[in-house]
Amino acid sequence: MTMSVFPFLRLVSVCGAALMGSSCLPMFGAGQVLAGSSLAEGLLPSSTLELVWRGDIRSFPSSGLRTPRGFKVSPADSYSLLMEARPGIAGEWACYHDRSNYYWAFVAGKKEEEAGLYAVRRGVAVSGISGEIEDAPAVQDAQPFSAM
Repeated sequence: MTMSVFPFLRLVSVCGAALMGSSCLPMFGAGQVLAGSSLAEGLLPSSTLELVWRGDIRSFPSSGLRTPRGFKVSPADSYSLLMEARPGIAGEWACYHDRSNYYWAFVAGKKEEEAGLYAVRRGVAVSGISGEIEDAPAVQDAQPFSAM
């Protein structure tokens, strides 16, 4: 008997929204499943995020961070794009990347294992290829779970 992963992914994508920010990560494995984002649709369910940087947003380094393989936009350029889109933001932020995008999110108080998925689901996505910005990518596309 084979089971499709799509109902599982749908459950994961809706879980955080249904619980209003509560994390389902202890059940599903932190940062291992990316679901619900139009930007993340092309990823395999086992795709992982990599932390690019975490800290006070005002202390983001202007150089020294490597650009992920296949990206045309550097971490510093994605930071500049974020600052143009959201001027005046402050606090503890994190930047993660997958195969094609950077994900920026305010992560103060979030544990490392939940911050990555939070960034994908509720953060600001910056395309690593074009620099295009999409606010809260997963929240816009999340659909209620249907057990049909």
